[in-house]
Amino acid sequence: MTSRRRKAIIRRRIFIALLVAILVAIGALGYLIFKIAQNDPTENEDSSEITSVSSNVSEPSSEEAPTSSDVTSSKEEEPQEPEIITTPTGVELDANFGRLLLINGQNALPDDYDTKVRDYLVEIDPKYRNNNYVTQIHKDVYPYITAMVAAAQADGVDLRVWSPFRSYAIQNDLFQKQVNRVGGDEAKAATVVARPGTSEHNTGICADFNMASDAFESTEMYTWMCENAQDYGFILRYPKDKQHVTGVIYESWHWRFVGINYAKEIKELGVTLEEYVEMKNLDPAMDMYGDDSYKQ
Repeated sequence: MTSRRRKAIIRRRIFIALLVAILVAIGALGYLIFKIAQNDPTENEDSSEITSVSSNVSEPSSEEAPTSSDVTSSKEEEPQEPEIITTPTGVELDANFGRLLLINGQNALPDDYDTKVRDYLVEIDPKYRNNNYVTQIHKDVYPYITAMVAAAQADGVDLRVWSPFRSYAIQNDLFQKQVNRVGGDEAKAATVVARPGTSEHNTGICADFNMASDAFESTEMYTWMCENAQDYGFILRYPKDKQHVTGVIYESWHWRFVGINYAKEIKELGVTLEEYVEMKNLDPAMDMYGDDSYKQ
């Protein structure tokens, strides 16, 4: 092999080696750029911020963590889709609508309630009542109470509204008369006739039916109510053997609107409204006027 040929072979090998080295270097540089792009510090910072926000949302501090009552209130404020049912007499009622305002000796109405509630009252048609002294009911309750009375009458039962809404003045007059009957003992009188502002009658969402007398328990009206009242949203507000809970004597004639689905559940559980509100951890003042006014 000539000297010239050996030199050509050497130059070719050197060129190939250099070419391979350049390709390796280019590949290494490309790989390095790719890794740097994958570990972009800006992207890591965004990811860190998202993780931090997620952590703050899912794990609130003890100072900001909602209480059980806050959670319940939020749930109560969520609007429910209407559940329309048609009564035997053809009236359509929303079974999901309800009023769980709790009024008793420990949960009195505001002093100005007697004035504000007047904006929510309507006259009960005379064909549904047997009293011309007190004749109004809360507008939200009107379709339910009239549908119930109409259904009872369609069944041949002469159910009628006796005493619905009462003003503070009327309630005070009734209370003072009861105080006189029991020799001035106001505490005892309050178990029969509530003080003004502590009576459900002051809200317009309850009613006495036919008569305010123990004799009502022996009537067909009472029997019909026990079988059907929950289908129209009403409960027996002051049951037997529950005076230690309600603070009021047994009143077979006094029925309270709470809403159809609520009434069915309360009857099934066999509890009073006091017990139900406590069981569900509800705000006793919810739905005070039938809208959000009580929160203001």
